[in-house]
Amino acid sequence: MAKSIKGITRIEYEGVTTRGWMVRLTRAGERQQEFFNDASYGGKAKALAAAKARYAEWVDAAPPIQTSKNIKSSRNSSGKVGVHTVRNVDLRWKNAESFGYCAMWTDENGKRKKVSFAWNTYGKKKAWELACLARDLETTDRESLIEQVEKSRKKKKP
Repeated sequence: MAKSIKGITRIEYEGVTTRGWMVRLTRAGERQQEFFNDASYGGKAKALAAAKARYAEWVDAAPPIQTSKNIKSSRNSSGKVGVHTVRNVDLRWKNAESFGYCAMWTDENGKRKKVSFAWNTYGKKKAWELACLARDLETTDRESLIEQVEKSRKKKKP
């Protein structure tokens, strides 16, 4: 499989003579796109070079990427972005359900990460603190999180 190029897609269908590169960029709700036909640019490599140049030109002129990371929306009901209540049900046992708080985020590689803290293990208040701290630090290291929460609780007590 060919290496993917951000913002550039190869268009090549069976039975269709039109072949080339499609360049797309969306920023702030505005979408730009342009097709670079192999025949018009003198071949696949030259069309790709022109597509890359256009993408670079658009990126330089475009406003910065806007993310919704850490911005509360109407979908947030817990009060902390990236932390939500979870309900676990064990079907092997009658009425076997448990609750907790789950912290979720996306790491620098775009992979979703999460860690949960059960109310019956940590207590509701401590589970909330642990989940919020895990979200803030974006870590799944439970021991480190527990240690930090314990230290902050000791500091608060006179």
